[in-house]
Amino acid sequence: MRFDPKLFLLTSVALVAFAGNSFLCRWALAGQQIDALSFTLIRLLSGAITLVFLFVLVERKSVTQVLALKPSLTNEKSKSLMHKVTPIFGPFLLFTYAAGFSYAYLSLETGIGALILFAAVQISMIGINVVKGERPNPVQWLGILLSFSGFIYLLLPTLSSPSLKGFVLMTIAGVAWGVYSLQAKQNAGANESALMKTSRNFIWSMPFVIFLLIANLMMLGSDNLFIEAKGVYLAIISGAITSGIGYAIWYQVVKLLSGTLASVSQLLVPVIATAMGISFLGEGIELHFIVSSFMVLGGVMIVLLKKA
Repeated sequence: MRFDPKLFLLTSVALVAFAGNSFLCRWALAGQQIDALSFTLIRLLSGAITLVFLFVLVERKSVTQVLALKPSLTNEKSKSLMHKVTPIFGPFLLFTYAAGFSYAYLSLETGIGALILFAAVQISMIGINVVKGERPNPVQWLGILLSFSGFIYLLLPTLSSPSLKGFVLMTIAGVAWGVYSLQAKQNAGANESALMKTSRNFIWSMPFVIFLLIANLMMLGSDNLFIEAKGVYLAIISGAITSGIGYAIWYQVVKLLSGTLASVSQLLVPVIATAMGISFLGEGIELHFIVSSFMVLGGVMIVLLKKA
């Protein structure tokens, strides 16, 4: 594959945007500029508005096509009950990712959160493919074992560093995003663009956030909800730019990258997020984190490269 400066630049922008989500969320929550639920709500809402705007601008189609929540029957199997519930399953996975992501960053530093998220995404995707019948070779099994061991080692030798609650929440977010990604890949044959499907998922994730908001108000009241102007700005930037525009750019460049290169390039996201946390939030870095990062990222790279 010949080096393409424009492709390299766009890929770099997308990866920085992905890392930026971790940085912006941690910045807003650690500084107590906004609560996790409000951050999730504003992020998904601003992301939905941005993606719909891009959809209308780029594809020049009616907004009603994005709002329509119905299954795409591309084959006979799609007529089964499992596929009929798929349209709302995507938005639910997106909501689960976004909510778990926000609440996890109440107690996790930027780089650690990004590494847990990335590890959970990759390990869950590899695990699902194995369950579905894909048989890794011995070298790939070694990579899977190394990556999973690094994932567990990150939580040791104590259950307080990183936060166990944050670890679990970010793991749930990563698994949700991994399943979301596999579902999007499985439905790639439908006569819809990635931009249309992503816009629809963002829009229809809103009822889940509103339901969570109502449940929060009924059980806890409004005492744990707080919003300052800076927190709103950070949530909007996260939703509109690093999520909305970042995803739109990624969906364009990923078509031009080989599958392996696209996957391996994402190994840089936790590294970039860690650098952002150290540079702008004054977060530290420990040997424990460095070792676990090499184990997780190295293991995933072994699996991806050997598969190629």
